[in-house]
Amino acid sequence: MLLQKNAPTLYTPQRAEEEARRARKIESIYHVGQVKAWDGRAVLQESLARFPVKDGEERIPRRTREALASVFSVLMWGELAAWRVSAQLADLMTDNEHRMAATSQAHDEARHYYVLHDYLKALNVEIPPLDDHSRAFLNACLSTRSVLNKVVGMQLFVETIALTIFKMVREMNVDPALSLVLAYYERDEARHVGFGVQALPQLVARAGFGGRVRLLMFEARVLTSMLRSLKAREADLRLVGVDPRTLLEDGGARFQRIVDDYRQEIGRKTNVEGQILARVYEAVLAAGFPTDPAASLWARAGAAASALRRPSPLS
Repeated sequence: MLLQKNAPTLYTPQRAEEEARRARKIESIYHVGQVKAWDGRAVLQESLARFPVKDGEERIPRRTREALASVFSVLMWGELAAWRVSAQLADLMTDNEHRMAATSQAHDEARHYYVLHDYLKALNVEIPPLDDHSRAFLNACLSTRSVLNKVVGMQLFVETIALTIFKMVREMNVDPALSLVLAYYERDEARHVGFGVQALPQLVARAGFGGRVRLLMFEARVLTSMLRSLKAREADLRLVGVDPRTLLEDGGARFQRIVDDYRQEIGRKTNVEGQILARVYEAVLAAGFPTDPAASLWARAGAAASALRRPSPLS
């Protein structure tokens, strides 16, 4: 079939300028990361020293300490997975700006991992092994061969939930020393999410319809495992002052802002795949984390069915 005289081309001047603008933003993530890099050992030591424990006292009550270890051990292993995924992206991505941002993130995640590890050791608490549900969604991000899936799974899903937990625990001030450290984490994680938002338009455009369908299936698998992991830690989350329902609602609102930023980047107002995933998310939320914890199974099922039918504001 012959090409028409004025057939649209992939690389129009406007498209080239949009991609150049995103490339500059992504490259700036690397440089900002260098400027804002912090010494994890020094920050942790200074934070612990600022709030010393008197002889015969405990920094945190034993049961709260165990609950905190249960929650933050998953975050610690998640930082290890994010470190490895970032290193993979630095190798797999083809644009040097993307590689620079991924390299900067790998540096951040390595710091996040060892600081959380050292903090949990300072609490003199046993670090629990990774549970099956958490291992499932982290391994999904590590093992997928798709760069698009890695970016969405780690940069947007895992980072968003982690950022929400960090913020809520810091605001609850479970341990003032930990709150000081988590402020550094939040700044780093915000850059990582920004990297995902800027990288996605180009990756989605290259994926085509088949790639977007595979992405939707991947997202559903990762999201389901993440929600199961949170459900398994519901009691521990409550013990450290984090209501799981509020956590997921705040995480959903944060993800909505990310989606809005992404829409602004691509100039689209609708996202069919995102709407499907958002309805599934709200249905699982209604069934597994109802606003009324005493709701019957029948009431939960009805609320989940309603969530599947109505348009979701999250996409």
